[in-house]
Amino acid sequence: MKYLSYQGDSSPELHERILKYFSEADIQNGIDYGRRGFFASILSQVLDFILTGLFVFTPISKRLEDYLAQKTKDRFYLTVVLFFLVFAFAKAILSLPFSYYFGFVLEHQFGFSKMTFIDWVVRTSKTLTLTIGIGILLGVLAVFVLKQFKKTWKLILPIGSLLLSLLFTILFPILITPLFYDYKPIEEGSLKNKIVALCDLAKIKVDKVYVINESKYSGHTNAYFTGFGDNRKIFLYDTLIQNHTEEEVVSVLGHEIGHWSHNHQLKDIALSTIETALLCFLVGFLFMKTKEENNIHLKEIHSPSSIPFLFLLISIISFFSSPTWNSLSRLQEKEADWEALVLTKDKKSFISTEIKMARDNKSRLNPNPLNVFLYHSHPTTLERIRMAEEF
Repeated sequence: MKYLSYQGDSSPELHERILKYFSEADIQNGIDYGRRGFFASILSQVLDFILTGLFVFTPISKRLEDYLAQKTKDRFYLTVVLFFLVFAFAKAILSLPFSYYFGFVLEHQFGFSKMTFIDWVVRTSKTLTLTIGIGILLGVLAVFVLKQFKKTWKLILPIGSLLLSLLFTILFPILITPLFYDYKPIEEGSLKNKIVALCDLAKIKVDKVYVINESKYSGHTNAYFTGFGDNRKIFLYDTLIQNHTEEEVVSVLGHEIGHWSHNHQLKDIALSTIETALLCFLVGFLFMKTKEENNIHLKEIHSPSSIPFLFLLISIISFFSSPTWNSLSRLQEKEADWEALVLTKDKKSFISTEIKMARDNKSRLNPNPLNVFLYHSHPTTLERIRMAEEF
């Protein structure tokens, strides 16, 4: 699949269609950016698999659990926390050089990143601290459920994931976004008036419209809605406002409103809950089957030494289920695109937005069709333009 991603689609027919909207330089920029760090990405995945394999297929996990249990005087949950910390820290240390290469070196090389090295260190430290901290908290909660509710954990964990997803959606703009960005209310004026008018047309009440200072860190553009009910908020990257006309910004927001109009966020949370339930039953079955056959030395499913094996199972299952999720995501993106066209009735701005965003983000304009089907969460740029042309 990596090879297909690297190669893309070199068909002459597609090339001619692309040239209707883009230049040869645009095509090559997308190819170069899409191929960035190709061999490094493969090496990263291989090393991550080897590390997980060492924890799963060797006595390392069992010995680490025994050592930590001895040091904590058999305080179970402290042992769980320390085991999670060691496992997460090992994976973080392994991924750090690749994070630097992809997130700092290559982003500077392609003209996106504006971060200094200190900015990158601070931002990466925050990300790792949050990821490991939240991961350990959720992991300990999951272990508690596995240990205390041995017969009903397959039902309790999906319900818990549902509640946490709803909570995270509410808290993300309040607690997480301020850790990484400065943002302020959008200035009074023509753009704000157009945004408010579009929301009124869609019958969506918006609490606040904010502008995020993405330009301090990169040249990427984006916009998103968050929150529920009367607490909906709109976040615009300042790069979006700087690089696009007001009509184009409104078109982007029309797309985001489309997601709200079709309740995509709530549908995703509901489907994710169902997936978690199925995942729990499948993981439970595979764990017991593996333990019975004694191919891998496993203790109880709630034991700290079982964590890497559970992590591996979930990763493998998620890999095979991702094409289904990506297909659903592309369908939702098409619905949101259509809603934007219906609301704004401005396909010219929609098309110009797609062209600008593809150029600004150095998007791959000729991806391999099979790779799109399996791994792309959004329709290709040409597919989105064609929809607008046919509107």
